[in-house]
Amino acid sequence: MDKATNAKKEYNPIMLKERKCFSICSAFYIIWHSVDFVNGGNMDKNKTGLLHDRYFWTILCVSLIVRIYLSCFTYVIVNDSVAFTKNAHHFAHGDFGAGLRHDYHPLYSMIMAGVYKIVPNMELSGTLVSLFFGTFAVIVFYLIGNGIFDHKVSFVSAILLAFHPYAVRLSADIISESTYFFFFVTSLGLGFFAITRRQVSLFALTGICSAFAYLTRPEGIGIVILVAGWCFIKDLDKIRLLWKGKLASILILIVTFLAVSSPYLIFIKGETGKWLLTMKRNFSQTKIVKIPEDRDRDTLIEENVSKTYSAFNAHKKPVVNNADPNRSSKDSKHERSGAVKEGVANVKFVERPFERLTLKMYLESLVYVITKYISTFHPFLFIFFIIGVINWTRIKKARLFGYYITTVIVFYMIILYRLNLVNIAVFNDIQQYPSRRHVMPIIIPAIFFVGIGVHATGTWMQRKFQSCSFIVGFKELLKSTWTVQMILLTIIICVLLPKTLKPQRLDKLGVKEMGQWLIAHSPKPNPSVLSASARNAYYAKGIHIQIERIDMALLEARSNNADYIFLSQREYVVIEERLKQALREKQIKLEYTFPEEASSSNETHFLYKVIY
Repeated sequence: MDKATNAKKEYNPIMLKERKCFSICSAFYIIWHSVDFVNGGNMDKNKTGLLHDRYFWTILCVSLIVRIYLSCFTYVIVNDSVAFTKNAHHFAHGDFGAGLRHDYHPLYSMIMAGVYKIVPNMELSGTLVSLFFGTFAVIVFYLIGNGIFDHKVSFVSAILLAFHPYAVRLSADIISESTYFFFFVTSLGLGFFAITRRQVSLFALTGICSAFAYLTRPEGIGIVILVAGWCFIKDLDKIRLLWKGKLASILILIVTFLAVSSPYLIFIKGETGKWLLTMKRNFSQTKIVKIPEDRDRDTLIEENVSKTYSAFNAHKKPVVNNADPNRSSKDSKHERSGAVKEGVANVKFVERPFERLTLKMYLESLVYVITKYISTFHPFLFIFFIIGVINWTRIKKARLFGYYITTVIVFYMIILYRLNLVNIAVFNDIQQYPSRRHVMPIIIPAIFFVGIGVHATGTWMQRKFQSCSFIVGFKELLKSTWTVQMILLTIIICVLLPKTLKPQRLDKLGVKEMGQWLIAHSPKPNPSVLSASARNAYYAKGIHIQIERIDMALLEARSNNADYIFLSQREYVVIEERLKQALREKQIKLEYTFPEEASSSNETHFLYKVIY
């Protein structure tokens, strides 16, 4: 059996999916039987404690099963997964400097690297980390609810979170979202209990968890601001008696946060020369490169002024080598054609002023952010959210918690709104920010209101059923309010399930197939691939060269010495005539098409070999 056949067999997508399913389900089998053994083979509802809490184990099993299922039907990783995987490789091999220099905050990749030492498959390690934190974010959510509401409201809320489409999707991907959800929810809950119970230890734990949230995503620092603010304003009328305790609590919160996060903050200061919260580029660092194309038209391209590039590199992203994470574009010598050199000789930098925002733009931005929040929330759930908001003041213990959650949502919504305005001003693009990933963290605490809404609706329905003469035969069955609430919860889950369990990125399967085809058939072990997505080179274990302009793809491929060009159907349509001409002139050769026959479920992808 030759090398190509062996490679094809090793990277068969069906075999990999089966191995992934078997590994994850085996872990779940061991966990389940360990629980059964500890509980003596049954769950005694009369016993107390978390170990004998039927609601707890139901939520744990349901959350885990749903997330395992979707992870097994996630066919292609997201673009950001490539960066997280690359950073995890850096950390796993001791190159912490390279991992910390990336725009993405390091904690998720560090945890991935730790799991990789036990499970020597980086993709599976990332999936396991996401599954773990995604599942236990639901558990922490339930425990917080237990401390504020009764078991029933917290159980309904947690089950809804367990089945929420985007909470599940983001927990099945190799990205930092589920890890952030866990630390975000934990720190919010600890912060509330610290404020209400005035326990110094809880403020310390809040600071630590907030730091972990910040090390996962930069917006985690907002939790410290919120908790400190609430610590100050609660019992403000007793400030003369409580000011020392309040000051001590806030100081402990800040000190514990800095104790955990300061190494990364100091590293950022050393790299950038400024005290910044993140390595991500600031909009104020953006200026424009103007490249004259012809007499009548200019092209504006962004550049990060905090870094220096040559005139040619000013308009292209660094090349990523997915086979060797330590290798970058400067390790590969790309000869430039004379035509390209001449074409960029007149590059000049111009400052692009921020676009002046009108009242209409402000309103459109506000509508867009709110619409994105509601659509991500799920419109059906949002109805119960409104009912819950109306009814939460009737629950005495929940009043303060309701105000607390409201400030969290409003605080982060204002941040998202401001960032959207900046995107409009800089990029003239209202839809670039925020994405569903950005709004999901502030949907999670709002699901408590949904739980209250379902509880209140179920109670109202039970009363109506008992007074209704048309359902005499069902009155005994519907006598219990809890039964009616469970029926309502089941209906809601049935509405959510089609979206929750929908396979992810099946239409992008060609991205993975192309990469695995290259492993089996490319004469080079690490071919360079020109494409719009780093995933193509990731699956081919090659070097990624970013397409900057689709209409210049052929020129970019030759100027960068790319071995292959990867195009999706939409990209192919844009330059179809140029591709046909290049084929006739034998500048490129069509190597592989997936799927080979037209398919309604899969987008067609094309792989061209560049002929020199």
